[in-house]
Amino acid sequence: MIMPTRNHLLSSILALSGLLSACQSPSDDAPTLESDIKRVIQQTLDNMVFVEGGSFIMGDFGKLERNSDGSQFLAHWSSDKDDDFLHRVTLDSFSINKYEVTWEEFDTFSRATNRQLYEDGLWFHKPQIPAFMPNWNEAKAYCDWLAKQTGLAFDMPTEAQWEYAARSRGLNVPFATNDGMIDRNGSNISGWNDDPKHAMVGDYYPPNPLGLHHMSGNVSEYVKDWYAEDYYQHSPELNPQGPITGVKKVIRGGSYDSSSRFNLVVNRDSVEPDKADYVGLRCVVNNPTPIHR
Repeated sequence: MIMPTRNHLLSSILALSGLLSACQSPSDDAPTLESDIKRVIQQTLDNMVFVEGGSFIMGDFGKLERNSDGSQFLAHWSSDKDDDFLHRVTLDSFSINKYEVTWEEFDTFSRATNRQLYEDGLWFHKPQIPAFMPNWNEAKAYCDWLAKQTGLAFDMPTEAQWEYAARSRGLNVPFATNDGMIDRNGSNISGWNDDPKHAMVGDYYPPNPLGLHHMSGNVSEYVKDWYAEDYYQHSPELNPQGPITGVKKVIRGGSYDSSSRFNLVVNRDSVEPDKADYVGLRCVVNNPTPIHR
């Protein structure tokens, strides 16, 4: 019998070690957290829509109707009173995401910041479906994380920025759909009285003229401002930021589980910043020029 030499044994051990390492190491194309972060950041940047600044009349602009005697009156779109006070707002240019933040994007942020995955394993937790934020504080943390990752001025939109964008730079349209109205057959929003099972993928319905999807319906969206019922009566004209303090934060846009006719671009709602209330998010970049070069 021929005994193996020391060099032969060493070569065999090294070869075996290489095979074991190859089996235990992830393949070159296996996803990693770092690659997920890069992909999420890039797709977020790719999906930012530049909104040129300007002035508009914020609030429930209504529509002119006629009484039986022929006289005209302004009929409000919304039955709420906190959006009735019409006021002029002037905004600097900014960019806003054309889609709502998805579960894939928010999960990547959660893993990157050592947070527990929110609502993980539930039937509506699907990668491309808009995510429900755990609360306003976590939504703010997500936009702040984007700012840290990119070096850009990411933030939550102000209430004025949100409405200006939803109304395609302040057009007098009641809904953020392709034609500003609702198709009762459901071609541009989830129908007049439809009851979808969950929010739709970002481009399921056509965008508004500015190129933004689902700012009416789908999921309600957090904005930056504290809520005050009478804020419109005290709002400054230039880049309003909302009240200095408050108890609740403003949410906008309505959701898929409410009748579409209530998903008006002027409607205001609110929730405590530490309370979970099935609300989504889209972020802005406060930069006066487009971020795409």
